[in-house]
Amino acid sequence: MNTIKMLNPETSETLDIPAVRMTDYLVEGWMITDNVLEVEDQDLDEETYFPEDVDAIEAIDRDYESAVFEDEYTAAELTKEAVVSALLDINKLNSAVAILGDLQTEDELASGVTSHQNGQGFSAAYSRTGRRLWQWVTGKDAKTMEERWDKKCLTHVRADASFQRQTRNYDFDTAADLARHVCSFHWRQLASITNAGFVGMVLPKADERKKNDFKPSKWMDITGAKVVEIRGGGTQILWDSRKIWLPTSQFKNANGKMSIPMWLAQKNDMV
Repeated sequence: MNTIKMLNPETSETLDIPAVRMTDYLVEGWMITDNVLEVEDQDLDEETYFPEDVDAIEAIDRDYESAVFEDEYTAAELTKEAVVSALLDINKLNSAVAILGDLQTEDELASGVTSHQNGQGFSAAYSRTGRRLWQWVTGKDAKTMEERWDKKCLTHVRADASFQRQTRNYDFDTAADLARHVCSFHWRQLASITNAGFVGMVLPKADERKKNDFKPSKWMDITGAKVVEIRGGGTQILWDSRKIWLPTSQFKNANGKMSIPMWLAQKNDMV
């Protein structure tokens, strides 16, 4: 198991924490004291979490004092509990993801890597996961900033399947649970969603059903046309002194009358 040594600054207690739980301890105020992972199994895959992926917490704390808090909240009044409570509302959760993604610089969104330690947007620990969540709720392409897809709610019928790999890695059941975890880590940047009257983003929870523009085909009666030859999938008829090849599959015999689609008749100058 991968472990990392962490320190509780209040009690001076040190523990060897499993790497997969490191983020939880960082949120609770623990500090990393050893940047070297103790690796028992050297056969690591792409899902392994390395300590360098979690490097934004100090930057967030460092910039917090100089941050500008908008609306009615001040730094002293804003609490994590208030933000976490607001995130239970799915519309506010959609907005929280959008807010954090919008705070990323364009080059960070394009690359999926948090490279500017400015305490804004997703930290390095959640850069790619946050970007995917942001693209889901905004419909924007992170590389071009253009709206390429429909905006979708985090409880959309396809959300859980689309974020299955991420939710499995974090031991969550739904995409909304994953998003709440990510946003809770960045709670200091989400003061606006706790304001009275804040509604959030109301987004579709299912794909819009496309209208059926099907129109029944019009048919042309060709009763009286002489069949000259049938070969392969085609039938040659004699129509007004002209020999015309038509697809055999397009012929319809109803009530003793032979018909073909009107579009086929028009294509062959039969009307």
